[in-house]
Amino acid sequence: MLRTLQSASALGFLILSGVLLLSSPQVYAGVELKVTRHVSDKSIAVFEVSGKVTGDNGEELPGVSVLLKGTTTGATSDVNGVFKLTIPSGNETLVFSYVGYLSQEIQVGNRSILDVKLLPDTKALEEIVVVGYGTMKKSDVTGAITSVKSKDITAIPTTNALRSLQGKVSGIDITQASGQPGANINIVLRGNRSLKADNGPLVLVDGIPYGSFVDINPTDIASVEVLKDVASTAIYGTRGANGVIIITTKRGASGKSSLSVNSFVSVNTKALYPRMMNGEEYAQQKREAYRTTNGNVYRKDEDIFQVTELEYLRSGQFEDWQSYIFHTGLMQNYEVNLTGGNEKTTFATSFGFQKDKGLLKDDVYRRLNGKLSVDHKFNNRFRVGVSAIYSFKNQDKRDNPLNMANKILPIAKAFNDDGSLILNPAPGYSAQFTPLADEQPGVFVNNIRDKRLFSSAYIDVKITDDLIAKSTIGLDISDFRRGYFKDYNTVANAGRKSNSGVELNNVLNYTWENTLNYNKTIGIHQIQGLLGTSSLGTSLEEFNASGDNQGSRLTSFYDLNSNTISKMIGSRLRKTQISSFFGRVNYKLNNKYIFQASLRADGSSVFSEGNKWGYFPSVSGAWRIIEEPFLQNSNVINDLKLRVSWGRSGNATIDPYITMGGLGLSSYAFGTSSAVGYYPNVLPNRILTWETTGTWNIGLDFGLLRNRIAGNIELYQSNTRDLLLPSLLPTHTGYIDVLENVGQVQNRGIEISLNSQNINAKSFNWSTDYTFTLNREKIVALNSGVTRNEANRWFVGEPTKVFYDYKKIGIWQLGEEEAAKAFGNNKPGDVKVADMNGNGVVDPGDRTTFSQVPKFSIGVNNHFEYKGFDLSVFVFARVGQFINYEYNAGSYKPSALENSSNVDYWTPENPTNSHPRPNSSYSTTNYLYQSTLGFVDGSFLKIRDVSLGYNIPSGLTKKLGVGRVRVYSTLQNYFTFSKIKDYDPERGGDLSFPLVKQMIFGVNIDL
Repeated sequence: MLRTLQSASALGFLILSGVLLLSSPQVYAGVELKVTRHVSDKSIAVFEVSGKVTGDNGEELPGVSVLLKGTTTGATSDVNGVFKLTIPSGNETLVFSYVGYLSQEIQVGNRSILDVKLLPDTKALEEIVVVGYGTMKKSDVTGAITSVKSKDITAIPTTNALRSLQGKVSGIDITQASGQPGANINIVLRGNRSLKADNGPLVLVDGIPYGSFVDINPTDIASVEVLKDVASTAIYGTRGANGVIIITTKRGASGKSSLSVNSFVSVNTKALYPRMMNGEEYAQQKREAYRTTNGNVYRKDEDIFQVTELEYLRSGQFEDWQSYIFHTGLMQNYEVNLTGGNEKTTFATSFGFQKDKGLLKDDVYRRLNGKLSVDHKFNNRFRVGVSAIYSFKNQDKRDNPLNMANKILPIAKAFNDDGSLILNPAPGYSAQFTPLADEQPGVFVNNIRDKRLFSSAYIDVKITDDLIAKSTIGLDISDFRRGYFKDYNTVANAGRKSNSGVELNNVLNYTWENTLNYNKTIGIHQIQGLLGTSSLGTSLEEFNASGDNQGSRLTSFYDLNSNTISKMIGSRLRKTQISSFFGRVNYKLNNKYIFQASLRADGSSVFSEGNKWGYFPSVSGAWRIIEEPFLQNSNVINDLKLRVSWGRSGNATIDPYITMGGLGLSSYAFGTSSAVGYYPNVLPNRILTWETTGTWNIGLDFGLLRNRIAGNIELYQSNTRDLLLPSLLPTHTGYIDVLENVGQVQNRGIEISLNSQNINAKSFNWSTDYTFTLNREKIVALNSGVTRNEANRWFVGEPTKVFYDYKKIGIWQLGEEEAAKAFGNNKPGDVKVADMNGNGVVDPGDRTTFSQVPKFSIGVNNHFEYKGFDLSVFVFARVGQFINYEYNAGSYKPSALENSSNVDYWTPENPTNSHPRPNSSYSTTNYLYQSTLGFVDGSFLKIRDVSLGYNIPSGLTKKLGVGRVRVYSTLQNYFTFSKIKDYDPERGGDLSFPLVKQMIFGVNIDL
């Protein structure tokens, strides 16, 4: 069985020992040989040699060829690595050979027992990585590319394969968008480059654009390559501006068919989530709020509580609304994979089913998917293949009830004595509707059905031994439907009306690419060439219809015409096309010096004539220092390569019709009838062109101590120019703004990836993977002469994503009355903000920025193996970013008109600096400097995954008729450490749909 090893130069060794003491041990490269010398007084013509062949970690190697040199006499090791061979007496030589290991010739002499340890042929097993439109040996790569193999993707159960890259690939920043079933993830690679266009990387599956929601089975994935520098991504032109993630799915293999079954069940509960005030705490806050507006004197409860409310308070009739909202979720996932074939035809097929019941009742995500790929070799020149991935999603998606659950009063009664739901459970507060309203039968429907067929086909033609032509076509077809019905007594409508609607999206994307690959080696010169064309098209049709006050809830969203008011119908069409020509040349000299250059020309339909085409070059080089004579015999350094690259890419992900201008729809009266008309509302700009990003990258790959320590370091700087930004126009033009190519953004950073083989013994192994990412992004320029755009929170010298507000530094205290009044007519108990400009008064110039971008992130994964057990512990930290914590700001209600977050608020007896004094004169939604309370340090460290597995002994599995069985249990997201109490900062500050912690039980079976 082949094992992927990192590129290195290995020094074999041979330890001789036996019955007779050997005065001087003999050493052979690539093999460790344990010998027992047989002594006999008799002269024999033939004798038997036996022994065991193992790998460098002590594993038995079956199928090793053992051949008597110069003859056809030989044997093969059995499943336990044992061989037996009868050979003539004398000083004969045995040749041991095994695919992926160094072949060895060993003189037997008169030894009868030979225990042999083969060492890997690191050059033969050198890792192959996927690059743009091809593959390449890792040692030949000149750009910044990280490869993640199948075992690392499937090691931790996940519903989106890209989530497994978090903390395991340096340079990539991945966060979860929400804890709701089916939620997507956010991906940024080496910082944000654009202010208006998309910043997500291009995600390809088998060379065809797929999107960031990768809903294919993780077990279908053979590898994931992350292309980070422009020298690697420039071959994709405009699509590669934000990095490229290439997902390669598994194909069939000739030989015995293979069937695998993978399944897990996950019990999900909410992760850290703060509680709101209980009944007694809320009552006390309300007393304090009225005390503040009553000359610091408490009012009687009868004056501030409604009659029924006071009865509930005295009898202890309180409700914990979160306890009704949150339930235990359950996720089930099943995957079956079958591969096989012969020398002519190979196939791979899979099926998957997933059901995820969320933390909220009736919040369910279901997914069915399947994959089929077939490859056929007609002869030595022609090869064809097809692949199809189909997915069907059926989701019942809840609206967020937590906004209401967190503000409705706890002094309330949720149910009548007969168990029926009380719609207005808080006495005297008719606007506070029960957060459980959507759980009533038939009143709430929000169903999504999404069908997608993602297919591709190719033909390879081997024109000569050095020249191969390939044509690939891909079709991506999806049909999306969302239908909703919300009765009048739902959380959203709170007794006012009902509404219903349908949204339909039909997508047809095509890709057609043709490439010509040339590969020639002449002596110490190796040349690779690539020429290609590409044509891509996207088409999106959108239809929607909605209305209010539907005739009956029984018809759900299937009777929109019965709505009596607010009927609306809409539709839209968006089409884009990109035509491209590209080429790449690789040259390697003497296996030491590697050079690469590429050029891509993209023509996009989103720009006007004269500006449609963009040209994106790259050049790079590498020096394999390890191949130099002065390192050939090094016992410390086994791999060393220096890389330098530069390239330029473009970005054109804007509205496809922006250069043509736009019309707005206007309704008006025409006599006694209503009519509609159009007016120009978007000013065309026909000279718009590409955003361009130029990047320098310097990298160092290294391997030390027989690759016990291996890794790489990357330094980079990217400059994005001609940002597509709106420029304000004078009001007399009739337009608000116009989109122009102005502005610049810079990203600089360092990335470190490190792998260490800490212990590598026969029965125990311990390895550690480290990643470190540091990126500094800043806006270098905006519109001409503009250094800040407060409306969009863009500031020269600051990151692209910031909060902009006053900076809270505490609470005004007793004894500071005069200073508080002078600074901004404040009083003790109010929020104190910083005087950033030092003028002694609070004014707009005191506002400052809070970066949403992390300063750095770290990932550490420890993997242990002991006999049949394996344990993985993954730790991830994201440090230096601010979040806007809703619990601190929006959920704190000092007016006491609604329930509030349970914070440490100021009173004369409690001079805290956390939160301002309750005040019944405040609004429920706004008070002085309320927003400043939310900006908190969102840094966190997580023990993200802890997984313990056990491989059932092969002796037992063989009796069961299966090849391998592994059972495992995993804890995900169970341990989070931050400065924020009872909250997971990865959620970003929002209180809706909290992230979940998962207890997973799974099994992997190979037949």
